[in-house]
Amino acid sequence: MDKMKIEIWSDIACPFCYIGKRKLEAALAQFPHKDKVELVWNSYELDPELPKEALESKIYGYFADKHNMSVNEAHETMERTAALAKEVGLNFDYDNLIVANTSDALRLVKLAKESGLATEAEEVLFDAYFAKGEDVSDKNVLVKLGTKIGLKEDDILKMLDSDKYLNEIKKDIAYSENVLNLEYIPFYVFNNEQMVQGSIPVEDYLEVLTKAYADWEKGISNNSGEIISGKSCSIDGICS
Repeated sequence: MDKMKIEIWSDIACPFCYIGKRKLEAALAQFPHKDKVELVWNSYELDPELPKEALESKIYGYFADKHNMSVNEAHETMERTAALAKEVGLNFDYDNLIVANTSDALRLVKLAKESGLATEAEEVLFDAYFAKGEDVSDKNVLVKLGTKIGLKEDDILKMLDSDKYLNEIKKDIAYSENVLNLEYIPFYVFNNEQMVQGSIPVEDYLEVLTKAYADWEKGISNNSGEIISGKSCSIDGICS
């Protein structure tokens, strides 16, 4: 059955991508035609320069160094984000968060996408990163999370031991920047028409969803309309 697509550019290390996911899900729960809506997950890696081995430093020190602020300022930033997460039922544990390269985690989402499990992969990876204090760059963690949602261990290991999906991730990023002029994530394109950058209120997601769906039913998809903005992470990794 043909479905209206919502394309999403996201990184596992983006707090507002997880918060936005919860809000979009809440909007979809209120939408009478949710069975005719498909989420299409695309990759945007915020910090590809991170080493493959997880950092020993806490998120506060990493964030402070990367963005030229004090550790106290980093703490305050994380506290504000955690409070916003709490509002949608998410418990962010920044004290135990492991700063890790997300390239392999994004590749796991690509693998899951082939089985129609990309949304499930995003959920378990977000939860592992923000709530469970797990290293999403660790092969054993990725195998555990992938098999949890129904992927085969052999398929995950084969993918991780190869360069599979690396080019697809680069293409996702290049398209988002060069064609869509993406500057913040999460970034959503509803019906190839309405664009949203950042996490917005549930009622705003629902309004965009309703309009985009009405246009989709009429066969309208002309990439028109202003970009709606919300809480987001910039492409240089600043989340506010």
